[in-house]
Amino acid sequence: MSLMFYIVGLGNPGKEYEHTRHNVGFLALDFIVDSLHLPVPTKAGHLEGRYAEGSLCGQSVGLLYPETFMNNSGNSIKKLVSKDELKNLVVLYDDVALPFGAIKVSFDRGDGGHNGLKSIIGVMGSKEFVRVRIGVGPTSFWTGKPKQLSGDALPRFVLGKFTGKERTQLSEEILVDVQKAVCEIVREGYVKAMNTWN
Repeated sequence: MSLMFYIVGLGNPGKEYEHTRHNVGFLALDFIVDSLHLPVPTKAGHLEGRYAEGSLCGQSVGLLYPETFMNNSGNSIKKLVSKDELKNLVVLYDDVALPFGAIKVSFDRGDGGHNGLKSIIGVMGSKEFVRVRIGVGPTSFWTGKPKQLSGDALPRFVLGKFTGKERTQLSEEILVDVQKAVCEIVREGYVKAMNTWN
């Protein structure tokens, strides 16, 4: 049986969450599906999400959008990925600790305060999966360094929508890089990808 990778975009279902920063995992998966002409994931009730299988950069992949809402993402993933296959799970998600546009690949890390990751780690009982962290964090106008958000400011920010300028930058640059990172993970392995994208 050939190796299967599972590419999962994190986000919240529903019109009101479209184009929000918290849904950049969904946007990244949309971009990959569209630009590489992969099968469009459709509703799969048994997985509590939308799912399709295809070939990405020469590798067999399952593409999943959990539709459980972010905080329960693990419930959908658990129905698709066995514990033995966890190292082949690649999760695309928003990271406010990284400035807008930054991309990092990591493996076997904590949840960093992200509720979607918290759910996956809790349900799967392991941190041993690959993440593609897509920076959405605000930066200081003066220093260019990431700003720390706390209290109510954090959910307000991540549930806010990208500006028109940010959406252009996403589609023309950032999501192109996310796609390259995912291709490198499935073709060359996450260790090589971490060296490239960190």
